[in-house]
Formats: sequence, C-alpha cells, structure tokens
Amino acid sequence: MRIPRHHEQTQACRPTDPGRRAVSVHTRRRGPRALAVAGLTAVVLAAGTPPAPARTAQPAPAGPVGPTAVGEAGGPARVHQLSSSKVEEAISAAESQKGTPYGWGGTGPHRFDCSGLVQWSFKQAGMSLPRVAHDQVRSGTRVSYSDARRGDILYWADSGGYAYHVAIYLGDGRMIDAPRSGDHVRERAVHRHNLRGAVRL
Repeated sequence: MRIPRHHEQTQACRPTDPGRRAVSVHTRRRGPRALAVAGLTAVVLAAGTPPAPARTAQPAPAGPVGPTAVGEAGGPARVHQLSSSKVEEAISAAESQKGTPYGWGGTGPHRFDCSGLVQWSFKQAGMSLPRVAHDQVRSGTRVSYSDARRGDILYWADSGGYAYHVAIYLGDGRMIDAPRSGDHVRERAVHRHNLRGAVRL
C-alpha cells in the first residue's frame, strides 16, 4: 500500500524556478553597444557558464552527506550541535502542542504544518530555523536514520531529493509531527516510506 506523501503545498516548499529562459539579443540595431552585448553573450555561452538568472537551484542530496552540511554558497554550513538540554526544550515545546490542528502554512501556536511545528519548537529552545522543510534539512549535519538521535529532525523526500516533510525524532522509533490536513500534532511511529534520513542540529 502506498502511503500518501505529506501535503505541504508546492508553492510553500519549493522555490519558484524561473526555468531556462532564452536570452534574446536584438540584432536589428547594429550599433557598437548591440554588438558588444552580442559578443559578450557569445563569450559567456561559449564558456559554458549560463548567465545568473538561468542557473537553477540544485535539490538537496537524498542520502547522508559528510560531517558538515553544504551551505548555499557551496562551503560548509554552520553545524550547531545543540546541547541535550536545548534538545529537550525543543521536544517539550513540540509535545506541549499535541492536539493542535494541522494547517498548511501554520507556524503556531493555534495551527501548524510540519515545518512550522519544527521551526516553532526549536525557536522555544533559542534556535532559529528556516521556514520550509527543504531548507530546514540544509541547516545541520545529515545522518542516516539508523544513526538518528533523540531531537534530530527526520525528513522525507521525493525521488528528486526534495524534502517535503519533517518531524522531530523522539527515539525508539517514535516521532512527533504535524502529519497532514485534517490531522493534528501528535506522537506516532516513524514511517519509512520516502524516509531519507535525519538532520542533527
């Protein structure tokens, strides 16, 4: 049986992709400026480096990576390594919201989506996280689920590696999350369909 994936709506989690737009060069004007622009465009394209607007964001790797996460600019991202007391604060904050209804785009305290709950819970422990699941996954060190510890962020991703759901791992195969529309914040068993690993903050 296929378990339906979490429904954080696409426009909230996926960055808008401008796509690969063709660069139009007006060739009717043959003045020096038009020729210079055309020449520069030809050099850039011949070098194999597309202009900045044509570059597309690369999805996060689906599996574990090395000891540090890769930041937006390609360098190592900051690895926080929260203390166990801060981890417990975040978990206590999440548990205090059990029964709160799921609401897409919800960041609390009256409704939450999955990443809203994770963001809010860690904020109560003094840590700032990005808003959406895919960006939260890029905020720490990725580890395999078999190496997950209490307080790690579990994440699920589609076949392209895009993280669409997150939860806080409680240990012993249990997690707390805001599952889907019509549901509420609750503790439950970790489900493995599309589970890609964990993130340690």
